[in-house]
Amino acid sequence: MGRELKRVPLDFQWPMDKPWSGFLNPHYAKSHNCAACSGSGATTASQRLGDLVSLLMLSGTDALRGACHPYLCEAPLYSTQGKTCGADMAELTAGLAGRTPSFMGHDACDKWSATKKIIAAAGLPEEWGTCQECNGNGTIWESPEAEQAADDWTRSEPPTGDGYQIWETVSEGSPISPVFATPEELAQHMAGTRWGADKGSSVETWLKFINGPGWAPSMVMDANGIRSGADAAF
Repeated sequence: MGRELKRVPLDFQWPMDKPWSGFLNPHYAKSHNCAACSGSGATTASQRLGDLVSLLMLSGTDALRGACHPYLCEAPLYSTQGKTCGADMAELTAGLAGRTPSFMGHDACDKWSATKKIIAAAGLPEEWGTCQECNGNGTIWESPEAEQAADDWTRSEPPTGDGYQIWETVSEGSPISPVFATPEELAQHMAGTRWGADKGSSVETWLKFINGPGWAPSMVMDANGIRSGADAAF
């Protein structure tokens, strides 16, 4: 998910911020979210376990930081509401995750690992918590043929040409700049962008991006703080 340079015809016309039609699978019109699981693919019990594991992993992160997250200050945790756990909680969550958390805390991969270990410790099969109505897919198809057509579909890129254009890949993919004839013109335009993660990136940074990797995430959070992907690429 980020920013991408595309070379398109100079007269290419497609509305900005509108996903390119070739990136949208039309066969999904013949499907709908599973009503039994609201499209999650998981039973209510599995979703509840996920909520509880999230709080558990957050407790481990808090133990390392020495501060109680607002969620745990408000959640009805009876005798531990608003309290920060000690190092033993951090040991527990690291053991469940199979690793210590990053500087940002435990992530979704840690939560997944912890959930799987809890299910296994309960002596339950790996498929426990899978929605039986949709077999965990979260989607109900009108027919097997419609599902197969969706699987067989391949996306198509916009036409190529001599022009320069920046696209976002946070959604299916859409242009977020006009088409320009030169990298310099595009860099000048993107440096004037005043919204989102691109705000504040210089002409020089954008020019390096356009003439260099041509792709970067929308933003990066690391030891240097939050930066646009274009800035963090260099």
